[in-house]
Amino acid sequence: MAIIRLYKYVLVDNIETVYRYTIPNLESLNVQYNTPISPMPLPEEDADENILVKIEGNSASIDIDWTLADYTYTTDDGTCHFEEWNSKMKFNNDGDLVPDNDATGSVQDLSVTAGDTRGKFNPLTLNFVDMSQNTSSPSKQVGMFREFFESKSLNNDYLITIEDGSGDGYGTADEPTTWYGSISQMSFSISGSSPIVWRARMQFFVGNVITVFDPDSPESPNSLSAVSFTGDTTSTGDPPVYNDDAPYEERQVIKVRFKDPSSFGATDANEAEIMYREEGKLKWTSVIYNIQTDVTQSKSNTRLTKYESGTDNEYYVVYLPPNEEGTDGTPNYNLTSGGLFDISAYGSAPANYTLKENKFYTVKVHFRNTSGDGGLSEDTVQMKNNP
Repeated sequence: MAIIRLYKYVLVDNIETVYRYTIPNLESLNVQYNTPISPMPLPEEDADENILVKIEGNSASIDIDWTLADYTYTTDDGTCHFEEWNSKMKFNNDGDLVPDNDATGSVQDLSVTAGDTRGKFNPLTLNFVDMSQNTSSPSKQVGMFREFFESKSLNNDYLITIEDGSGDGYGTADEPTTWYGSISQMSFSISGSSPIVWRARMQFFVGNVITVFDPDSPESPNSLSAVSFTGDTTSTGDPPVYNDDAPYEERQVIKVRFKDPSSFGATDANEAEIMYREEGKLKWTSVIYNIQTDVTQSKSNTRLTKYESGTDNEYYVVYLPPNEEGTDGTPNYNLTSGGLFDISAYGSAPANYTLKENKFYTVKVHFRNTSGDGGLSEDTVQMKNNP
């Protein structure tokens, strides 16, 4: 019997969580691929000359029907249909959950599916534990779906896997059949003729969930660039004196600069969010700045403003990271009274305000106004090796 699992990815307050549901008592599974084509028969021609017009792309959907049954529930016995993992959990070498203060345990990293440019999560190597809530009754299971598997954010991502044990490295637990997408519909029913048995049905669309930006929101920032810098560990003299060039003394940092978008939308932009993520990771780390778009207005350390001269003329400039890696920076981090990034102060930042050596990082920037988030600009940079 094939093992069918549903996964949901959630990110809240910098904690990544993946919920997993293993479908029991399968009744039917239907995978449907659609290729919309419209016929346009020509007059006085036979059927072979029919013109088939394809103006839409393909789509795929998965329909699953199963039965919710009452079962004996014991926490952490491995029989619960509902399981979870989060980025704060610690596991020992045997894959067992241990207390946070257990020195033998370690947290697990949620990786990105190899070769997927959209950053799809790959939960197959994670250790899952039974959810603490008693899910033995069918009515409780219906409530669990509503609470934990309903799509509530565009940041939610879903995955369906099928393990059929076909061998040859595919269809196994390590390499199952996979579909990424989102749940379109979940339904649960019970009848008077069978008041104990609940029937469940799920419709799942394969693809990527996106949203359409409000036309009143800003467009993408222009001329985004991300450049890596590293401190020089060489020294001279006794005692040694290091080449502590601000703002990257003995640290791995990224200089990010960007220009105003071609359109701010109906209202002026009031914020810019700068985000970065290590290659192979899912979690974005960010810092938000209030924006001073008009350089003729009064400036302060609460609004990021553009340079008015030099090589960075008309650019907003900030440096990453604004905190230790993986931790968001405080709003309007490290600005001078003139609204520019304080390079000297950043040079004296703590040593853990640094990124990893010889790693690729993706940087994204978008403006925001009262209508919402604007378009994203993206750049990728490789960190250097510390000499």
